[in-house]
Formats: sequence, C-alpha cells, structure tokens
Amino acid sequence: MKGFSLIELMMVVAIIGIISAIVYPSYQNQVERGRVSEGRTELMAAAMRMERCFTANAQYAGCIAPYESESGLYRISATPTNSNQGFLLTATRILATGQNQCGNLTLTHAGTRGVTSGSAQECWR
Repeated sequence: MKGFSLIELMMVVAIIGIISAIVYPSYQNQVERGRVSEGRTELMAAAMRMERCFTANAQYAGCIAPYESESGLYRISATPTNSNQGFLLTATRILATGQNQCGNLTLTHAGTRGVTSGSAQECWR
C-alpha cells in the first residue's frame, strides 16, 4: 500500500501551521525594520546634500526639493529653520504597509533625530 493517510496529511498541515504562526511575525518585524532603515539612510544622505549646499551658498533654503526615495516608501522634504542657519528634514512614509511603529522620521542640522510615533531611540538604532 502506497500513499499517505488523511491523519498523516493533517498532521503535516498542523505542523506547517504552527511553524508559520511562529515565523511569520518575526519575518514581518524584519521587513519593517528594513523599511525604517531605508528612511534613515535617505535622511542621512539628504543631510549631507544640505551641508554641501550650505557650504556653497551660506544658507539652507533651496538646497533640495522634496523627492521620493528610490523604492517609493518615503518622501523626503527639507524645511529651513533659524533664519536659514538650520534645517529640519522629514521622511514621510508614503506606502504605509506593515505596522510602522516609527511613523515619519525627522533629522535636524544639529543631528537631533526624531519620530512622529514610537521611540526615537528604538527607531534610529
């Protein structure tokens, strides 16, 4: 006699279900951390462009226009502060898939990091 019995098949399905229930939340967490990492990377690159522009023009106004990240997850915008002697960069989440505990990410000219929701320390590590 060849083949599987219904009980054997149901046991395999149950085992796969249990493993999936354990692994899937961890996978989702790693995907979300990767998305937040992209936002941080984009902000750091934008800050370097702002500093180069300030070196050439002695002001932050007009240094970068709002743009989308390459993957389309974030929209990066810059706001001059302190009479054009400082800036606030914001990475606004466009595609809000997943849990997104961090919300929008912010970075200032002084290196102050922030988030609209969650813990800045957790989101910027």
